[in-house]
Amino acid sequence: MRRVYIAWFLRKLLSPTSMKIVILFAVLRESFSAVSLSDIIANSPSILNPMASYQFFLTAFFTTETTVRILVVATLALTIWLIQDFIKKTPTQTTYQHSF
Repeated sequence: MRRVYIAWFLRKLLSPTSMKIVILFAVLRESFSAVSLSDIIANSPSILNPMASYQFFLTAFFTTETTVRILVVATLALTIWLIQDFIKKTPTQTTYQHSF
């Protein structure tokens, strides 16, 4: 029975969704080592002014290093990919029609 549990665990561990989550955490870890979030928050405009915040983040994105841009795009792509996986795995509501 132990072999069955090990096979089940490895199948779950090596599933595509698990691999995407591991890669996302690796990309986030690299992002946090390359970017200082406290400095970004200190320099960003008030969240109550969405247009200024949008302009700030757009300017910051295009004036940063290429490595940081790649990490941001990779994070966004992996997040969207994971959301699609979770939406596909969510069971849909089935409706039953009775025929009389």
